[in-house]
Amino acid sequence: MSVGTVAIVGVGLIGGSLACAWREAGFAQRIVGVETAADAAATALDAGLVDVIASVVPDEAELVAVCTSSDQIAQQVAGLAQHAGVVFDVGSVKNPILVELTEQLGIVPARYVPCHPIAGSEQSGPRAARADLFANAATIITPNDNTDAEALTLVRSAWRAVGAKVLELTPQEHDQTLAVTSHLPHLLAFAFMQQVDADHLPYTGGGYRDFTRIAGANPELWWRILRMNKDAVLAAAQTFTADLQALRDCLAADDVAAGIAALRKAADLRRDPESDV
Repeated sequence: MSVGTVAIVGVGLIGGSLACAWREAGFAQRIVGVETAADAAATALDAGLVDVIASVVPDEAELVAVCTSSDQIAQQVAGLAQHAGVVFDVGSVKNPILVELTEQLGIVPARYVPCHPIAGSEQSGPRAARADLFANAATIITPNDNTDAEALTLVRSAWRAVGAKVLELTPQEHDQTLAVTSHLPHLLAFAFMQQVDADHLPYTGGGYRDFTRIAGANPELWWRILRMNKDAVLAAAQTFTADLQALRDCLAADDVAAGIAALRKAADLRRDPESDV
């Protein structure tokens, strides 16, 4: 399946990578970027990620990807409620967006398909865009009760065209799951870095680099994500605190058997091939 014109609202890392991957796959004949940041717009155009930069989504766009930050998505989707094209987003949080749309419009538009590609980087902007960003990466679709079947089919095809593996969850399941697998790890990395100072840096190695890489992500963006999914993140953090305390108790009591058992359980799960999916 392919389309004539796609529009990408927000041509940053995710939007730019979609443009690059769709172009490489021949999915779209024409790619229009809608980008208010002049530097990002110029970069996306100069790099050939998009064919043209526009101030608004063109009427002829058959598919519209809203690739703004999560807290701006509901406003963008509401503004496209009467557009004839299919609209999807890439937000890291789902249920709050649907709640806000319902409050604004009274209903979630049927031709809007909420999505979340689990792919990214601590880097940002169109300069970091690459065609293989979504290859073999999971993309979660969280359709609403009234989601149009044809819109869902088109969005699935759009993600498969960039090599993504399409999965489906309810919005609530998505937010609870991602609180554990994505949002909490970012919170922990940011928290860990509070105790690191410049004197520690000469003594760091691979473990430090692996654990703290995501602490280099955009702080403003991640604080907005954490706030939007606050209840689920706080619940995940509470469970983590209890697990950490249990390990501390084992260490304090020199409980070798219980301590090693807890570490082994974690190591076995991490070594499972599915953990790198």
